[in-house]
Amino acid sequence: MKKLIIAMIIVGLLPVAALAQPPLGAIEVDSWAYICDDFKVCTWVYQSGPGAPNQEALARCFASGKGDGFCNKDWLIPFKVHASVAQWLEWDFTGTRWDWFVRKPGNYAANCLTWWLASNQEVVLDFKGFGPLVQEDPKPDYPGTPLDIPVYYCFDPPGNVPPLKDDPLWIPAADMNLEANWYRIPDSPDLHFGWFVKIWNYIHVEECNSACEYQNDAFISLTLECQKPWIDRETGLFNF
Repeated sequence: MKKLIIAMIIVGLLPVAALAQPPLGAIEVDSWAYICDDFKVCTWVYQSGPGAPNQEALARCFASGKGDGFCNKDWLIPFKVHASVAQWLEWDFTGTRWDWFVRKPGNYAANCLTWWLASNQEVVLDFKGFGPLVQEDPKPDYPGTPLDIPVYYCFDPPGNVPPLKDDPLWIPAADMNLEANWYRIPDSPDLHFGWFVKIWNYIHVEECNSACEYQNDAFISLTLECQKPWIDRETGLFNF
């Protein structure tokens, strides 16, 4: 039996330029979010304010720019409303693991794990630790037998069928770790409402592969390319 485990992690990156904190001298004011339940019953729900700052709030608001005047003239007073919108990510994976049960040597392909992601800016999937399936408990009594099983991956093959075995669409497992093979999803209306990624795999089992267990453990990082500096990148909450 072969087991393939992919663990998921989510990280964020700082943008080039963005507000890191409210303007100097700004005072937090009360804020509410309009929330609807599953039965479409909606109401304003309190989020945060000067007496109860809430890092878990969906949104917070700060007032600044106090001014005054006293004169016999017309006035032109600058007024501004600014919104700094953080990048969010919603994801749903049908699986993060394949298990093969192989009776005889051969080349075997499987469809497919489907990954659904939605975000309001570019998301990058990069891969760490991908490689062949390695014997979990190698037997020293049989020197010369291969200790691993080659494995390959493919994204969104045409026609939703496995490409031919030697088709360059199949990426050797170790090459998945290269930046050139990272999967980039650009910002678009489609991404805002959900983007599907389908990943296939195939394994090559030889006559000389011993009967035992083989496995590869790897990671996939989901990187938010335009996260704001006022978001805690580990919790996803306000950092002030």
